[in-house]
Amino acid sequence: MQAMAKNPATANHIVNCLGRMGPLAAPALPLLREQLAQPRRGGRFQSIDHDEELQRVSRTLIARLDPPAPAGPPTSPSTTRSGCP
Repeated sequence: MQAMAKNPATANHIVNCLGRMGPLAAPALPLLREQLAQPRRGGRFQSIDHDEELQRVSRTLIARLDPPAPAGPPTSPSTTRSGCP
């Protein structure tokens, strides 16, 4: 992760490596989100194709490492305790 901060051209390699690490890559989630929030990323050769690949792999990795919480069962009016009829 330090390599990506020091040399953005390594971003594609770093993200692919994080993908192979599986759950151990979870501490990199803030860095991945930070990369996606930037209007331009370094990536290999700063090309559009490599940037799109970096975004795709990063989003896939984020979804795998930090999936959205499952939705709970809907509450019906009879189970709420608001005190209103």
